[in-house]
Amino acid sequence: MALNPIAFTERVVDDFLHYQLTTYPLADPDLYAQLRALLELEETRKTPLRKGPFVSLSRPFKQGAAVADLVADGVFHPQMQAVVPYPELRAHQEEAIRAVHAGRTTLVSTGTGSGKTEAFLYPIISRCLELQDADAPPGLVAVIVYPMNALAEDQLDRLRGLLAGRGIPFGMYVGKTPEDEAQVRGERMPAGSTNAAYAERLAQIREAGQAITLLPPEERASRKAMRADGGQPRILLTNVKQLELLLTRGKDVGIFAGAPLEFLVFDEAHTFRGAQGAETACLIRRLRTFCGRRPDEVRHVATSATMADPVTGETRARDFARRFFG
Repeated sequence: MALNPIAFTERVVDDFLHYQLTTYPLADPDLYAQLRALLELEETRKTPLRKGPFVSLSRPFKQGAAVADLVADGVFHPQMQAVVPYPELRAHQEEAIRAVHAGRTTLVSTGTGSGKTEAFLYPIISRCLELQDADAPPGLVAVIVYPMNALAEDQLDRLRGLLAGRGIPFGMYVGKTPEDEAQVRGERMPAGSTNAAYAERLAQIREAGQAITLLPPEERASRKAMRADGGQPRILLTNVKQLELLLTRGKDVGIFAGAPLEFLVFDEAHTFRGAQGAETACLIRRLRTFCGRRPDEVRHVATSATMADPVTGETRARDFARRFFG
């Protein structure tokens, strides 16, 4: 049965007023009568406690190209049809993906929950699959920087589901990353496990209500694993402070020295402003220098739900990206 918003609102207001008048009653009958008159309790629709009703439209995002079309255009690796969990992209995702694929610095500014992550993550995964086909030497290809560890952890969980069984090594290096494998908590899937096997085991864990982290064989879950010669992740998740530290410690420099870095992503880019933004801009240039990469050899991406202002247009956003990434 369809919900009647007007009737529902009246019922909520009635229930709330009943709660108020029975939980906190006025003993004086005159005051009680005045209260009822002020709140117009005889007709709920007129009570000043009720506002609206307000109508809010949530229009669907414009549809973009099918994943198969991006494969046909050479934008996606053929295996991306198995990686992407839906057949079509949204229009803004397609536009950003094509821009990243073309090597352009890209600022993705769209609302929360609109799929900003996919706009940079899918081109990265596609490129890693291409390198896999070419039997390219190991090395760091993408660094994704988050302002908070919680955001990086959410992304790590997503990568586990997408990359399990794909042969693309990835990892998260933050302050609480264990030093060695013995300190890693969770259940490690055996080498050679498929994506389907990972999904099946994960479903079993969730159905049993167990709080177990399931690690695919591709995940570099410890610092030593990421530092090991030939063990560097293709995709690294971190935060600004940790990245700064990694570039100053001799034991971690090997992750970046001469790395074939192709993607540098900053999520929630609007948080990198003022002094912190200037320091981060310098860090970006240091990272490229460590990897021996020119600015035009790295695809830079920034995401934000609030960066682009409809009043000022794209000018400020473009200026920010130019100064931030150089």
